Amino acid sequence: MNDSSTNDTVSKNNDKYILHSVENALSILDLFFTYEELSPSDVTRYLGINRSTAFRFLVTLERSGYITKTPGAKYRLSAKVSTLGQIAHNRMELISLIHPCLCRISDETGESSHLVIMDTPTHVTFIDKCVGTLWLKMDIMLGYTQYAHITATGKAILAYESDQFINQYIRSAEFEPQTPNSIKDVKELLNLLSQIKEQGYSCDSEEAEIGLTCYAVPLLSISGRPVAAISSSGPTTRMTANKEKHLQALRSAAEQIQKGLQ
Repeated sequence: MNDSSTNDTVSKNNDKYILHSVENALSILDLFFTYEELSPSDVTRYLGINRSTAFRFLVTLERSGYITKTPGAKYRLSAKVSTLGQIAHNRMELISLIHPCLCRISDETGESSHLVIMDTPTHVTFIDKCVGTLWLKMDIMLGYTQYAHITATGKAILAYESDQFINQYIRSAEFEPQTPNSIKDVKELLNLLSQIKEQGYSCDSEEAEIGLTCYAVPLLSISGRPVAAISSSGPTTRMTANKEKHLQALRSAAEQIQKGLQ
């Protein structure tokens, strides 16, 4: 089978997974690359869908915050789209800067390393990783999100956030234990955050999953604000036996990364 036939087959197989309503909504957003403002009639003309359907798509996108309605009853992109673009750009820059350091951590320790950011008021997101070389390794899917206090990386970030940010977090987060070792309430979290800031690193000691331990350090901007966190994770027996080795690798990487951030 030639490359053209293979590509056609893959395309046809993928077509069955397409949600055409989502595809149409994204097609409307694509129009804003060319046009600053659009009315339902404009969308009808450019995409060939009926006016009532175009109107419903526009109202849905407006309600979701991706477009705003003008006084002239047209629609234009909202600041949310710009924010998403900036987040994507920042993530790519962070990954480009930090990935070699993650690989070095994994080379030195044999365990998996991760880069995590906190881009919502309550959850952290794993955006890059280097999988360990040892048997029984930890491999978290990129894009995975979790309440910050359940992860070592999240706690490392929270410890260096402002009091206002932390207060908002404890009002919004749910403290439902994942294991018997999980943080159970706000008081326990606040005590831990003070300890983390004093020692400069955090630990997930089988708090998310029995048998797994993780050490993490924050990555701070020149102003002292946490930009992200990096971690080293693996089976508890190996992690605790080599704790100082992991912390040394993380601190060395963080020092190098922070020079790049400045």
